[in-house]
Amino acid sequence: MLMLMFFAALPPEHHPFLDDHVIYSIVLLGLAEVNAGDTFGVGRWWSKTPVVERYPILR
Repeated sequence: MLMLMFFAALPPEHHPFLDDHVIYSIVLLGLAEVNAGDTFGVGRWWSKTPVVERYPILR
């Protein structure tokens, strides 16, 4: 969604790689990659619920 908002505002007013949408997207992808929800959130609890154990795609 952030990248769609970035592309909707083309051409950017300022530097295209320092746009806040690009930076937020990179940060969110990084948090998802390192499983930050297990450390800082309820990811560990959520992965142990019966629904997620039955449907692992919800992890």
